[in-house]
Amino acid sequence: MKKFLAVLLALVMALALVACGGQKDEQKEPADGQQQTGTDQKEPEQQPETPSEPSGPLNVYTTVSELQYNAIMGAFQEKYPKIEVNYTQAGAGDCKTRIQAESGNPQGDIMFGGLVYADTLSYGEYFEEYVCLNDNLMPEEFKNTTGVLTYHDAQIPCLWVNDELEAEAGVTITGYKDLLDPKLEGMIVGADPTASSSAWNQLQCILTDFGGWDSDEAWDYIDQLMNNMVITSSSSGVYKTVFDGEYVCGLTYEPACVKMLDQGAEGVHIVYPVEGVTSIAFGSAIIKGCKNLDNAKLFMDFLQSDECQAIYLECGARPATSSKLDVANDWIVDLSTINYLEADTLALANNQPAIFERWNQLTTQHGG
Repeated sequence: MKKFLAVLLALVMALALVACGGQKDEQKEPADGQQQTGTDQKEPEQQPETPSEPSGPLNVYTTVSELQYNAIMGAFQEKYPKIEVNYTQAGAGDCKTRIQAESGNPQGDIMFGGLVYADTLSYGEYFEEYVCLNDNLMPEEFKNTTGVLTYHDAQIPCLWVNDELEAEAGVTITGYKDLLDPKLEGMIVGADPTASSSAWNQLQCILTDFGGWDSDEAWDYIDQLMNNMVITSSSSGVYKTVFDGEYVCGLTYEPACVKMLDQGAEGVHIVYPVEGVTSIAFGSAIIKGCKNLDNAKLFMDFLQSDECQAIYLECGARPATSSKLDVANDWIVDLSTINYLEADTLALANNQPAIFERWNQLTTQHGG
């Protein structure tokens, strides 16, 4: 009997071991269409890499006024706080000359402001090809058709008049022809268009008003104007000296004057010449071979962003996308209220060297 019970117990234990072994094998059996692996531990999931925040330097050559520069660059650095911006402020002519001289080893990354279509004909080889992300949203006249120039605002030339000195001279300035009055000898100030982009804008406006770049009437007017005008290399020196009471009138540009009025300047006013005003689209560009290309592209994209376009308007400029902005500036007049003319910018650009040559001849004759 004892022997029978021992055999029976051994048989039960054997059956139990077989049952356990079958259950273990069943758990390891792969499902249909799956491959069996040597481990039942799950592979760790791949986490997407977080893009690093833009950083490093951005070296800027700029022509824009201190007020406008601080507003725009301040917003850019708030957006990209790890980008370290270094800048050199100079006239457009000086900036372009420096970029050309450094072309073998560029020290700057961008030229911010002061560039017009004509510059792409003379200096296009020194700038990097880049089309901004929002360029397709720009109005036709602000689209990057050259591959290198990012347009961001339009500038209108104007006259900046000191109220008290105008009254003392016994004149009323409404346009360009009034500047030929002998009472204003030595009392008109303007910048050199070969060195200043705003002065080039002013010159192309005069040429347009008086018949075109090759018009004898236009150049005769400029010849007479030089009898009364003092020429400076600094565009900022024009509106500042008129405000300070050194000159009756300055041939300058709208944004600088609008900003001064917006900040409370008194005793001065803007005159839009009755003969007509034109406008030129102004832009910026990346310097070819620059050392911080990614940061330079970020800044170009920022210039055409809605945020930056609103800043341009607040600073007294006419931004490229002004028609869709809610921001307003009380000092910027509607173009329908002044004599606005279309300039032949292509002809002016193509003939800029000849225009500068004729300008220099006249300044030499007048002892400039």
